[in-house]
Amino acid sequence: MHRSEPEPQGRLHGRLLQILGAFSGVVALIAMWQLGVFGGDSDREPVSAVDGPTTEWPSAAEDGSSAAAVAETASSALETPSESVSESQESDSPSESSTTDAPPPDTEAPQEEESTVEGAACVAYLSLDEEWQGSIDVSVEVVNVGDERLETWEIDLDLDDVDIYHYWNMDDLGRGWFGAKNWNGRLDPGEDAVTGFQAEVDDRFDLPDSVPCTAYE
Repeated sequence: MHRSEPEPQGRLHGRLLQILGAFSGVVALIAMWQLGVFGGDSDREPVSAVDGPTTEWPSAAEDGSSAAAVAETASSALETPSESVSESQESDSPSESSTTDAPPPDTEAPQEEESTVEGAACVAYLSLDEEWQGSIDVSVEVVNVGDERLETWEIDLDLDDVDIYHYWNMDDLGRGWFGAKNWNGRLDPGEDAVTGFQAEVDDRFDLPDSVPCTAYE
């Protein structure tokens, strides 16, 4: 046997048709309302989309002048720091000029006093060359410190706690005095003659740096 389709499906189709019909009627009413508002009388003023003050847009010339004004403002703002820096440098310049204007310190070295003595004069310097138990070996340098030529010289070697037993390049004149040989007594200004001696000494001896010297012209 052939079974027929159930009735609920037919009812559903009918309801869909009713809904579509109602929707079509609503669309038709909306279209008629729009025609009544926007269509109709041709003398009616158009309805503005937004009620309120109108906005005026600047022209191209006004845009160019505004851009130039903005550029000038920006350039002046950029130039302001450099000007302030230059002003600060100008304010610092007086201190620099005051520093450079100060007179330089006196750097001249003090002049050494001349050691030359007017007339005939000599000095005998002593230096300890060697020392061993109870004895010493001493060098003597006789220097002409005057401004005239010497013909001969004599030195005083009468020293405390010193007993000379050997000497060279000088003659024993007695009582602790020694004189030049015939070949080393003549000294021009600044020249020297080197002599020396060996002596026995006590533990308390103290060798001086120089001894008296007598110059003869």
